[in-house]
Amino acid sequence: MSSLKAIAVIIIMMILAMPGYSQQTHHQQMQQQMHDMMQRMDGLMERTHVLNREMHRRMEEAQNEQMQNQYQMMHRFGEHMGMTLGNMKNAAERCNLMLRNQEMMRDDEIRRDMERMQRHLRDLTDEMDEALQTMERMNERLRSNEDQ
Repeated sequence: MSSLKAIAVIIIMMILAMPGYSQQTHHQQMQQQMHDMMQRMDGLMERTHVLNREMHRRMEEAQNEQMQNQYQMMHRFGEHMGMTLGNMKNAAERCNLMLRNQEMMRDDEIRRDMERMQRHLRDLTDEMDEALQTMERMNERLRSNEDQ
């Protein structure tokens, strides 16, 4: 039985060492990462939408002009954040289409550039998440100022 295990391990190692198999697996990982990132962008867009809706409502309900103006500025800023996220999602979808193009992915330089592009988009997604967290904190601060 142990010799069968040894043979199985050798066969698996040989398959993994095959260039096509390794590239295929790496390519599938890149596609999965793109899919995960686009889902994360969807979540960020939803959070931005909810926050914008709340700021708009608070702007409408504000008792004084100063609070109205502050919520209005935040709301407009949030709208632009939402548009930026939408543009990023469109870019990620385009990037995903290029990843799915077998002809493009055969070129090693293009594949490496696509990996770089994917890292940049992931970094931008991280930055947008941090910016949205900051906006959420600012909204909480405005709310607490309004209650005082």
